[in-house]
Amino acid sequence: MGGMSDSHLNTSPSEAHELSASDSEKATELIVLASRFVRAASRHSGRERSTIVLRTLSNLSLAGPMRIGDLASAEHITQPTMTGVLKRLEAEGLVKRKADPFDGRAQLIDITPTGKEALDDFRKKATRRIQPALAQLTLEERQTLWRASGIFEALSKQLDVL
Repeated sequence: MGGMSDSHLNTSPSEAHELSASDSEKATELIVLASRFVRAASRHSGRERSTIVLRTLSNLSLAGPMRIGDLASAEHITQPTMTGVLKRLEAEGLVKRKADPFDGRAQLIDITPTGKEALDDFRKKATRRIQPALAQLTLEERQTLWRASGIFEALSKQLDVL
């Protein structure tokens, strides 16, 4: 579903061209609008988990087992803060610790089936929240959004490696 060619994805930041002032403003607006959309989609009754908890579960679901430091880095928080988050998640049975097979001194954090269920439940509620608004769009507008989601995915993957 991608909208960016491989040549765009392989361009390093040093090889990339600067955006025009207008495009730079639109990029800023895109970030703001994407954040607003996520917040709006997340507003539903029964949301009992914080954003950091949901993002941590999502990271583990996507990437698989991770070290605490890597999770903290992914969330741009300190390792002690992430340790506190993980203690709560572990107490709720949403994550578990296991030995790192490559370093016996280190531990990996993994999402449990209960954690996956909690994440899936949140995503289903968020999807139900946006469905009425999406249903008001024309077919062409929805298809444009689906194409744009492929571009967002490609951009996200590119930004993850920068």
